[in-house]
Amino acid sequence: MEENIIFNLKNFTSKILPTITVCGSALFLMHGKVSADQIDNTNSQNQNNAQTATMNTATSANSASNNDNNGAVANTVAQTQTTASTNDNQAATANQTTVSIEQQQSNYNVNDHGNYAYIDSVKLNDQGQVQVSGWHATNDAQGKPYHYIIAYDNTTKSEITRVQVTNPVTRNDVQQAHNVYGAAQSGFNVTFNINPDVLANADSIRFISRYSASASGNSNNADFWYAPITFDKQNHAYLDSVTIKDGQLQVSGWNVTNQAANKKYHTIIVYDRTDNKVVGSQIVQNVARPDVAKAYPNVINADKAGFFASFDLSQLNLSHQLQIISRYGTNAAGNGTNVDYYFTPITNGNYTNQGNLDSFNISNGKQLTVSGWHADDISKLESNHFLILFDNTANKQVTVVKAEQVSRPDVAQAYKSVATAGQSGFKASFDLASLNLTPGHSYSVVSRYSTDATGNGGSGQYTDYWFKPVTLNQQDYYLDQVKMTNDGLHVAGWMASDYSKGRDNAFIIVLNNGKEFARQKVTLSNRADVANAKTSIYNSLKSGFDTTIKFNPASATGNLQVLMRFSSDANGNSDYADQYSKTYASNASYFDSIQVTDTSIYVSGWHASDQSANKPYQYLIFVDANSGQELYRQRVLDINRSRSDVAAANPTIINADKSGYQLGFTIPSQLDHHTVKIIHRITDDINGNGNYVDTYSDPVSIHNNRWAWPFPSVGEGHFMGAQLFGVNAGGEFRQNGFHDGLDFGAYDHPGTQVHAIHSGTIVGVGYTAGLDWYVLEDTGEYLVVYQEAFSSRGNITVTPGQKIEVGDVIGNRDTSHVHIGITREHNFNRALAKSFTNDGTWLNPLEIIRNGLNG
Repeated sequence: MEENIIFNLKNFTSKILPTITVCGSALFLMHGKVSADQIDNTNSQNQNNAQTATMNTATSANSASNNDNNGAVANTVAQTQTTASTNDNQAATANQTTVSIEQQQSNYNVNDHGNYAYIDSVKLNDQGQVQVSGWHATNDAQGKPYHYIIAYDNTTKSEITRVQVTNPVTRNDVQQAHNVYGAAQSGFNVTFNINPDVLANADSIRFISRYSASASGNSNNADFWYAPITFDKQNHAYLDSVTIKDGQLQVSGWNVTNQAANKKYHTIIVYDRTDNKVVGSQIVQNVARPDVAKAYPNVINADKAGFFASFDLSQLNLSHQLQIISRYGTNAAGNGTNVDYYFTPITNGNYTNQGNLDSFNISNGKQLTVSGWHADDISKLESNHFLILFDNTANKQVTVVKAEQVSRPDVAQAYKSVATAGQSGFKASFDLASLNLTPGHSYSVVSRYSTDATGNGGSGQYTDYWFKPVTLNQQDYYLDQVKMTNDGLHVAGWMASDYSKGRDNAFIIVLNNGKEFARQKVTLSNRADVANAKTSIYNSLKSGFDTTIKFNPASATGNLQVLMRFSSDANGNSDYADQYSKTYASNASYFDSIQVTDTSIYVSGWHASDQSANKPYQYLIFVDANSGQELYRQRVLDINRSRSDVAAANPTIINADKSGYQLGFTIPSQLDHHTVKIIHRITDDINGNGNYVDTYSDPVSIHNNRWAWPFPSVGEGHFMGAQLFGVNAGGEFRQNGFHDGLDFGAYDHPGTQVHAIHSGTIVGVGYTAGLDWYVLEDTGEYLVVYQEAFSSRGNITVTPGQKIEVGDVIGNRDTSHVHIGITREHNFNRALAKSFTNDGTWLNPLEIIRNGLNG
């Protein structure tokens, strides 16, 4: 059987010999590396020089001269050593050895005064005994037939024990290197029974090779003190395994130290660092560990350093910081002298406990598949991984499965402090047929690490991570295509809802202004794209439809809407879950362009309507924006222009792709100076009446920012000198001969209604002597005065604050004329004070209206 080296031959010192470090041997160095022929130190009592043999080897022999210190210590050894037996057998053996040595070496160098020695190895055998082998050769051994190897405690400075060399080992190599007395028989291989207390307490041991003339070895000696051997005082250990099994915390590992050489009780302790108390303790029988003995050959009992212990899990709290302690003690209760090794805590009491639910997939309607990760170091002990589906609404567990472990290097990168993060991924499936999930309920997936392998792990110690709840109230849809046809509305797309569970009948219903118009039962088809995008919606895989809901498009008169329904009723009239699309117009239009020039107007746009069937005629009708009175109409001939953009925006309107039109014409007098609304009409009457569908534009100004005559049917007409603005013939009767306005007489400008000559705001209606009732209009740039035309307030049709357009009726003239004045002075009283002063306050209405007519 292979022997184990017990001593660590390194880092030891001596007053006599320097420190040496050797694997399997002790080497005495004299201030560096030297060869055998260089180590030729003479004995202090023998100064003759002698030529020695040279031996080129990998190692050099240790040699030293015995000095006074060695002699003093040797005497101490002799005094403390029990006298050896000196019987006849020993004497005979010594005599035989002496004769043998002298016969083998009759020719040796008597002038060599060196003291040569070397320890080849110090080992520990299977019985715990120390085996020492080496050699010692010196001419001083002549006449000293008794050879002892002595073990010496450097700590207590006393001999431990000694063994006589009765079977010297032949060492021709030594004789070749050192031709001294007995060198060929200078080898030894002895075994020591050293008390464990010595091994546990000694700092270092020295071995002494002694040739003595005394059978007891205590007088007339030639000694060689080998370099001290320093003990390995470290405490070595490793925790190989910490597992949970059958409700037990099981730990295994090894612990070896020379400090435990005299401590026969080995105890494994579980210490709760959170509560500062021992929660488990067990004396163990050491287990053979040849691997440890190989790694630590210089430590006693290393070949039996293993241990295994088991602790009742119910006495432990894995959420606390627990630590395993290996203790070697002198008594079973652990109250004597102890050597402890504290392993790194097996639990840290401060867990990361992080997780994420990557997928909650019920898209195929058959299985709930979940995947994600849950990282927590406690999983090292709580090694059973469960996934629980919990109904939060009903407050009960639905089902549980064992998790399938998935590698997650991304989690390991994110949580480097969690040792198990790299294997924290999971995946599992639940059979929906047996779950009976309830739509509208909230469900949580719970990832549980437990010490218990049965049930849901709840009987053991466990750590849970509750992922964000998922409520089965999701639904969604998309209409890939909506198009009105002659047969009705064609609809294609998909519809999915958590509420479809148990409601297996699907319907597409068309609403008209919120009321059901038509319906169609559909058989849903597979849509893998929807399942991939809407994994958390129940049975989203079976969600596709493509159908036509039949009805007469012309009967669609309001806003249309598509309703998607899941129902448990075969007719779809009870126990249903609905989704509504956006609203779609059945009649839509837009005036793309309305261009008004000095003489013409151009209108283009589109008008699409489901009611356009059997209505081939189109008109533009112009009505007064204020009164709504029709002013003009004209048929549109350039119709059915292609408009794919309209069809894309209004798919529910039939023939929307041919809804464009345009019309241009010269502005008739009926429209000039008016703000109008334009009606586009689709009708079955060639004259624009009959059955029709209308759409209206916003107000459009047709020269309403220009000037106009107060009596449109007359226009400018003609004036006499006294009617004109300024100083003119016939007006001499006025103060300073100045006329501040323009008079439209009943004779030369016949008509009752006085029309606004510009758009603006009525800022005043009043009465004053000389003016009678008057009206003030502010155009923004000018103040316009209508006066001397109304004998009473009842003849005036406007009120202050009213906004008017050019051409609107101001009032009914019941006098001989209407006086119109124009000024930039917006304060009427200041302007009135300058009525007879020709200083530019009042302006010539005739020139302003004439020039303003052309813009």
